[in-house]
Amino acid sequence: MKRREFLTTAVAAGTAGMIGLVTDSLQADPSNTLKKFQPIKFGIIADIHYGMLSDVEERLEKFLKQVEIEKPDFVISLGDFANPLPKNEAFAKKYKNAKCPTYHILGNHELDTVAKKEAIDFLKMPAAYYSFDVAGYHFVVLDPNYIFSDGKFIDYEKANYFKMSGKCEYINDEQCEWLAADLKAAKSPTFLFSHQSFLHDKFFIRNREKVMKILEQENKHAGFTKIIGHFNGHIHDNEFRVINGIHYFSINSASYWWHDQKVRGRYPAEMHKTNRALDNVMIYKDPLFCFVTINESGHFSLHGQKSQWLIPISDIAEAKDSRVVPHISNYETILNSSHVEFPSPPPAYLSESKLLRS
Repeated sequence: MKRREFLTTAVAAGTAGMIGLVTDSLQADPSNTLKKFQPIKFGIIADIHYGMLSDVEERLEKFLKQVEIEKPDFVISLGDFANPLPKNEAFAKKYKNAKCPTYHILGNHELDTVAKKEAIDFLKMPAAYYSFDVAGYHFVVLDPNYIFSDGKFIDYEKANYFKMSGKCEYINDEQCEWLAADLKAAKSPTFLFSHQSFLHDKFFIRNREKVMKILEQENKHAGFTKIIGHFNGHIHDNEFRVINGIHYFSINSASYWWHDQKVRGRYPAEMHKTNRALDNVMIYKDPLFCFVTINESGHFSLHGQKSQWLIPISDIAEAKDSRVVPHISNYETILNSSHVEFPSPPPAYLSESKLLRS
């Protein structure tokens, strides 16, 4: 599917608005009596890139302080967290010691210096792709860090993907089969996470149509909207769409926006001593992250952090794209129980919810 065809499909399927405070409804029949939803809250941080900027540790600490205030059921990093090197172990441990369960996704830059197995071990992940259950919901972590060349899928490792333009960002066949089986077995409403995007017009999962079809077919077979939404990082921008009833969110970087056009002299010379690639980045003054909440009434909200550019942006053509902003947009919707179902009763290990959130 070409870019124009994909975007047309997204609009025709119900693109509810791109940027800013958006209100959308999945409600099929207003006369339906709403069941109680399982309350849940989870935090998301993406592309913090430890070692890139000198203040990344401080950015993580601010996120973790907010975690203590928000008291989420878990937090997840959407990749490009840190290179899996011994010198970065203390930073990884700081995240692991958050006041709630923590999860990771492999980003492409986790695989710049090591193979996947080493990155998985460093981040203490159960596997490159996996699923877990929290508070009555099912969560799936995907791994699109594959090259597809000469009919074979090849793992990203030691930056091998840099020279494979157009052949990167694939989800391999084995993983697709696993995904379909995992979703079929799940009895709870489900969210998915990946580093790479289903949405972007340049940096996207190359076989996204195949994977998105798996999600849509599972909703059709289940008879309700089992797959509620998907979250990705990687793009360092702010984007949202609803496609065939599934919500897709691109979560902005915690640290900066990257641009291909080099601009010299924007930052003081002193900053170049402790920060990398400053000619290609626009730094956010404050760290960006978000918290997703569903309460007992089915009110879904994504609350994102707002910031500003550390240095005002005016000299980059790419910045005219409306997705390039120093914030994560808020989003709200009402989930209808005719579309979202829960196991009744939920298994004991899923039934605990820490707070009733409204």
